[in-house]
Amino acid sequence: MGKNQSKYEDDHLMEEGEQVQKVQNINKIHGLARLISAKRDHQQIVAAQGWSKQDEDMRNMQILKGLFKKLDPTVMKAVGDVRGEIQISFKYDFKRHLLLVKVIKCRELRSKDLRSKMSDPYVKLEMTPDVEDAEEKRTRVYPQTNNPKFDEIFAYPLTETELINRKLVVKVMDSDLLGRDDFLGEVIIDMNTFNFRDSPIHTAWYNLNMETDLDVTGDLEVSVEFQHPSSLLVTIHGAHGLSARDDVSLADPFVKVTVPGTKLMFQTKELKNTVDPVWNETFEFEVALEELPQRYIIFHVIDKSTFGGNDSLGQVIIELMTFNPDHSLHDFFRLADLRNTERLKSKWAQHATAEEFRESLVAHASSRHPTFLFQEHTGKKIVSVSCRKAGAQGKVRIIDGIPVK
Repeated sequence: MGKNQSKYEDDHLMEEGEQVQKVQNINKIHGLARLISAKRDHQQIVAAQGWSKQDEDMRNMQILKGLFKKLDPTVMKAVGDVRGEIQISFKYDFKRHLLLVKVIKCRELRSKDLRSKMSDPYVKLEMTPDVEDAEEKRTRVYPQTNNPKFDEIFAYPLTETELINRKLVVKVMDSDLLGRDDFLGEVIIDMNTFNFRDSPIHTAWYNLNMETDLDVTGDLEVSVEFQHPSSLLVTIHGAHGLSARDDVSLADPFVKVTVPGTKLMFQTKELKNTVDPVWNETFEFEVALEELPQRYIIFHVIDKSTFGGNDSLGQVIIELMTFNPDHSLHDFFRLADLRNTERLKSKWAQHATAEEFRESLVAHASSRHPTFLFQEHTGKKIVSVSCRKAGAQGKVRIIDGIPVK
């Protein structure tokens, strides 16, 4: 029995060893592929425009910007950073059952490049839910302009019935050969707002917004009670069916709650490995009875990330205009990404950390600090940055002066 057990353990260890070796080999292959890709992009830039000291500075700027992106990806998506409009035209071909979308032009885009006032914009289109022709559609890149003219047409095979339930996500991006492309703004257009029978063509300008997460799911269970003379009691009972992030099936959720105008923000305890958390925590806000119609409550469900840069799992906003202070409220509210609503846009404090990151990035770039980033790089280096206040950290690998994702 002992020999059989020993043989089983040896075989099991060998299998585990083989699996570890496979994982290591896969990681090496992925790392090599990223390096080859980075070198190829680098060589394309050198071949296209030569290489000078100015280009060297630009590359180092990209390394610095890449660090901040890894520190907090939302730093490039703060409210103040999104500006501009996009003009789009829609036409429906009833005979062929085709929706034709023409991306005409953009105006007054905000460049994300710290060394240039111009961007290299292009537009990505995605129909959601997916359609038969699910391949992502995108325009050409137009270099060094904040007012690009595209005039490109894309077709989606959709029946009239299918069209009603679709949304078109239009993202304006800034092409970045040395790193991840920057987000310049987006607009989400409900197809059910058009009546192609009465008006065959619809053309309009759309204001660009921050990026909206359409994958948010779940409900938040809360109750609200008013106690005279001025106590608003908010209880967060739990949530159901949250959408986890970081490519995992479970989350480590907690909730932030605030009543704008009271200068208070509370936070529940963080729960581990669940998408159906139960908190049952009550928080008290001081709100005068006559102020209730002007107040509202914001709930923000957040997934604590192990690797820094917490993920938003959605928000709920409860307006107190119709709240009856003589009766308590207890209900389930659908979570959604509400960052583009006027309520959250006007709440500047929500984006204070992202704005601090942005200001810090600009300050580093202007003062050329840390100095080692603006020197010639040889060999392999790993540069990391962290922010204790935000509880976030990020790092980037540099191989022979080339940043590798």
